Amino acid sequence: MRKKDFPLRKTNLHPWKRIETRLLLDHPYCRIVEDDVLLPSNQQRTWWRFDEQPDVVCIICQDQQQRILVAYQYNNAPQRVVDEFPGGGVEINESPSEAAQRELLEETGIYAHTIQAIGSFFIHNRRSAQQMHVFLATELEHHDARPDTSEFIAYEWVTIKELNKRIRSGTLENGLLLAAWSLFCVSQ
Repeated sequence: MRKKDFPLRKTNLHPWKRIETRLLLDHPYCRIVEDDVLLPSNQQRTWWRFDEQPDVVCIICQDQQQRILVAYQYNNAPQRVVDEFPGGGVEINESPSEAAQRELLEETGIYAHTIQAIGSFFIHNRRSAQQMHVFLATELEHHDARPDTSEFIAYEWVTIKELNKRIRSGTLENGLLLAAWSLFCVSQ
């Protein structure tokens, strides 16, 4: 590109042409492919990405006292307990709202009489088309939880003020929780 082409405008950006795709890893939890792509500058590059990942849901539960349910789960990659909101994968032939209701009930034993979509975002847009669909769950009814046998999750009800305080202090640092929380905040 020539110097006079800068700064670029969003309308001047165009899709990259995929020339060839090769499978690098095929695992039950992850499929990684490598694309040979042609850039708008006519340069050819190699780009890896996650392929065919199902979308996921995140549920922000708000009880009658306006408290928010925060979950805690050990995560192997950072090797520590990480904060999150309840959620999980969208199954084949299931809508995101159906997945949110199912995941919430399975993980926490909470049935939401009202479940409202408040937004979505790409989880890792540089490497995946997978989206996180965020829901607000209210009018809650408690049942028995039936979590996956590989999930060991603790829960805590936290006031909105306390949750914001923990975010400001850096105590809550999960990027997905922070992105979901920002959607909650702008939806209020």
